[in-house]
Amino acid sequence: MAAPPSLRRSSSLGSQKGFSLIELMTVVTLAGLILVFGAPSFQASLERNRLQSGTNSIASALSYARSEAVIRGAPVSLCPTIDTTACSGSNWEEGWLIFVDDGEGGGTATDGTRTGSERLLRIGEGSPQRVTVRTVNFPTTTSITFEDDGRILQDTDGTVVVCDDRGADEARGIVVQVSGQGRLAFDNDGDGVLEDNAGTALSCP
Repeated sequence: MAAPPSLRRSSSLGSQKGFSLIELMTVVTLAGLILVFGAPSFQASLERNRLQSGTNSIASALSYARSEAVIRGAPVSLCPTIDTTACSGSNWEEGWLIFVDDGEGGGTATDGTRTGSERLLRIGEGSPQRVTVRTVNFPTTTSITFEDDGRILQDTDGTVVVCDDRGADEARGIVVQVSGQGRLAFDNDGDGVLEDNAGTALSCP
């Protein structure tokens, strides 16, 4: 005689099994191994992306400023800022301004400082956390100015150095040539550290 449906269901449920202790321990062990060996790789990837983001941001700003100088037939400057309004300091990672440095409204032309009513073209956000952006070999560390033909003011080239807390071994550089064109820094001597426009190894603050 067949068992009632309710009994058959109970019997089926009773035959199902859960994880054994050994299986559970195996899963926990594997998860631990993934964390131990995967976390450093994930962290390294985050650091690379953060540094690349900071480099791309300032490279784009330089290209834009040079292009605007040529299009407008007027000097255009970049400067670091901490308040998105005025030029301040030399820590470009706090943010930056791009403006027409023509002395409009009582300002001083090509002084690398936004004064008077000089037209503001773009405001750059700060770099990702733990990334620093500094300039070397330009006439000043507080601005970069492109003339109306796209060349660097005073015909002096320089380098923008982008670092994170891993130091100079992982630093990136954008060499801005006298022509105003930019290129990535190279490691010409093969020591593992990129070099600035003067051939000096990049250093970080």
